[in-house]
Order: sequence, then C-alpha cells, then structure tokens
Amino acid sequence: MAREGISKKKCFTFTWLIENYSYFWQKNDESISSPDFIVDTMANTKWRLDLFPKGDEYTDEDFISFNLIRLDDCRGPREYQIFYELSFLGTDGSVLMLTNIIKDSFWKDSSSDAASFVKREVLKFRRKEFLPEDVLTTRCRMWKSIGQVERNVHCYARTRLEVERRSFLENIKQFSTFQKRIHQITSVSEGYSILTVKLFSSGGRSNETFIRVEVHTNDQNAKFSTFRIHLLDTAGNRILCLSEEFTFDDDFETALFTLTFSKEKLMQNKDLYLPNDVLTLHCEYAFSTGNETDEIEYVCYGRPPIQEENLTSDDSESKDMSLDSTKILKENLESSYMENLLCDTKLKTKTGSFPAHKYILSARSPVFKAMFTNDMRERNSECVNIEDLNDDTVQSMLLYMYTATLPDLQWDSACNLFTAADKYEILSLKSKCSSFLKGNLTQDNALNLLILTDMHQDEDLKSAVQDYILNHTGIFNTNEWKLFMKTNVDLAADLMYLKLQE
Repeated sequence: MAREGISKKKCFTFTWLIENYSYFWQKNDESISSPDFIVDTMANTKWRLDLFPKGDEYTDEDFISFNLIRLDDCRGPREYQIFYELSFLGTDGSVLMLTNIIKDSFWKDSSSDAASFVKREVLKFRRKEFLPEDVLTTRCRMWKSIGQVERNVHCYARTRLEVERRSFLENIKQFSTFQKRIHQITSVSEGYSILTVKLFSSGGRSNETFIRVEVHTNDQNAKFSTFRIHLLDTAGNRILCLSEEFTFDDDFETALFTLTFSKEKLMQNKDLYLPNDVLTLHCEYAFSTGNETDEIEYVCYGRPPIQEENLTSDDSESKDMSLDSTKILKENLESSYMENLLCDTKLKTKTGSFPAHKYILSARSPVFKAMFTNDMRERNSECVNIEDLNDDTVQSMLLYMYTATLPDLQWDSACNLFTAADKYEILSLKSKCSSFLKGNLTQDNALNLLILTDMHQDEDLKSAVQDYILNHTGIFNTNEWKLFMKTNVDLAADLMYLKLQE
C-alpha cells in the first residue's frame, strides 16, 4: 500500500520529548528509553521507543539509532503485524527526519530495525531546528496492517534528564606568586561535594608558565559535564579561556585542561587583567546527575490535541469560557502576589526583600523546587538569598511567575531576565526574553548579546545573533568590533569562520 494511502488511515501516535538531550552520556549500544505505552486500539499491545545517541550494536558512533520495541509483558497475540513510521519533529510539528512507512511483524520482546536513523552531526549543525532549548521531539505513528483502528489516539510523553548547573567567581589574590587554588562544588539537591576543581601553575614550553585546571569528580552519579571559564578584565569584559565537554565513568574520574593564557601574558597585561594583582575567573559547570524523570503527560482520543487543530466556530463558546477562567486565575494570583497574602518565604537581594509563596516558585522553577523540597538550608529558612540579581529583575521575575506577563519589557531588563530565567530554569520566561531580544537586535547591541548567549550556552539565540551580524557587515567596521576581537577571541573567530563559509 502506498505511503499516502496508509498515512490517511486512523492511527496511534506517540510523541516523545527528551529534555536536556545534550547531557545524555550514553555510549555506543546504550539507549534512552521512553515510558512504556499500551495501544488499546491494537489488541492492548505494549510498546516503548529506544533511542541510541551514539548508535546501537550494529551502528558506529557517528549515527543515532531509533527503534520501536514490543514488550514481553503485554497482551495480544504472540506475533502482531503493523505499519509504523519514526520521525524527529520541529517545535511547530514539522517533520525534520522521517523513515519510510514500514510493515513489520513484532513478536513479544522484539524490536524494529532502524539502526542508522540520522547522523549525529546533523543535530549539531542544525541544532536550532532539532534541539531548541535542548529538547528533542520524536514521534512514532502506528497503523493496523489489516483494516484500521476505530479512532485516532495521540499519546504525549516526556523524559527529562536532571542537570545541575553551577557558576562562581574565583578571585586569585597575589597572582604573581600563585601556585595552587582548590574549589569545591556542592550539589544543590543533596549538599555534598560533587566536584573538586584545582587551579595550579605549571611550566610549559619556551619557559612559559601555564594555568592548568584539574577537575575531579567526587560523585559517581555525575556523568556528562561541561566546564567553561571566562577571564574578567578591569572593564568587566569576559574572555573565554576554557570550554570543554567530558564524560565521567569508572575509568575516567579526573580531567586536566589548560587555560589559553600563560601566566607571563597575563603579567604583561596586568593593568587590564590583574588589578591589585588579583586574577578574576568566572567559572561555569553543568553536569547530568544520571537521574531521569519519565511520564505520560496526557492521551487524546478521537481527534488531535487542541494545539494541533484549528478551533472552529463551534468551539468559540468554550474558548471564551476558557479565556475567562484563565483571566480570573491570573487576577487572583496577581492579587496574592501584590498583597503579600500568606507568603512563606522571601527573595533577598543586596538592597531589597520580596515576599513570595514557595508553592508558586516551586511550580514555576525546578531550581526553587529543589531548594524547598530537598535537605537544603532554604527548606527551613525564611528567605532565599539571590544577591546576584537586582531588585527590578527580581520583581519582574516574580510577576511573571505569578501572572505569565512581562509588562514594559526593555532591552536591559530583557537581558537581566534572560539571565535570571536561565539560572532558575524558568524555560517559558527564557523563551519570551529570547524572542524579545531576537526581535530587537540592532548593530549597536548585537555583539553584547552574542557574549550573553555564549555565557548561557543558548545555541538557538546565539545562532540568530550570528546570522544578524553576518547580514549587517557594517558591524565589522566599528570600534566595538575591534575591541570585541581583542576580548572575545573565540567568538570573533567563530564569526570569521562563518563569514568565510558564505
């Protein structure tokens, strides 16, 4: 039967979102598994999807493998024949990668053969399409081989890999006589040391002294990790001097890296880099904990979910009722926030204190949820110290968390809120700020935004800013660009490389 004929039949659709995809650590022939799902319209057979980020046993590490599995503990006949199709989707539901519609017979405890689904480099080079906000959207559609199911069924599932992120300033005093510095990174959720970072000087070629970084894991659960270090100059500019990715396992517990600047080069430019003989480094570390959460979010019978269909005129009344209910809920939450009703915590900045409700913060931010539900000092404390954010940013962040609104958003406030949203993993706020920043790019602010996107590892926004700069070549003739090349060498080099590829 032709693809068109099969695709028009009623089917079972399983859409599976994988969050923090880049932080999965699996080796070749190790998989990420979806939640199990039962297809009641197909003899109550039970299934799951397996995705191999570095290929299965029949494929090398250059490919992603993607398979449909029929489970052993299920009903239905020993052998069941279906048509099926596997795909990767964009955020708008568009198909980015697709198999043919395949006819196959599945025995209990058997799998499909879709080994070389797509090359890994495709996701890297087209990250903006495949991995927006580091979320991979996959889909499996299934049809009966004879006849058709009596109704369309759409099941939505999500797998989220826990990722902890840390950033800290390391001020190395008396740098001219510096030998060694040790920093411990602790777990937000558990409170114990997960990583030891040792900075030390070491001789190199041509009598140069290099600053080396030794990263040692103290936690067997720490898997794939990213580590970035920026040098801060006296003007507050950030110069990337280390960016590494690595995976800890039983055979690899310590990683060793070298900063791009030698000690002698820093000393030669001490007025710029060493005020009062102090070297300031901004360090960012993120790692996957090995913990995953899986859930079936909802199942829709008979027709596509609301976000996939156009509301008809028959739906207008229910739509209006829904909007009214949403408006009332928003007004009630805003009232609770503005009137400080029954608040049970405070967010404290350097200059202000802002009452809030733990349950609202926890519902909107997994970082706050970890603070209030795990054995951390914030759980029993009456306040949370966030001295790295200013009062206006905290107020705007809280208003959004209560009402999902961003009144009077301006460029500077959007940048500050983007930083706050990234820190506390408020993804919808980060997305709104990102959209605002994309829509308000100018030749005057593009370079600074590129630095911000690099700081927060937002590849989607970073790509948009790079495209803007490449399309506005006048930026390359400005004094700002000359300074940018000196203080952000890697970012400038990336832009030049992209320009040469045009």
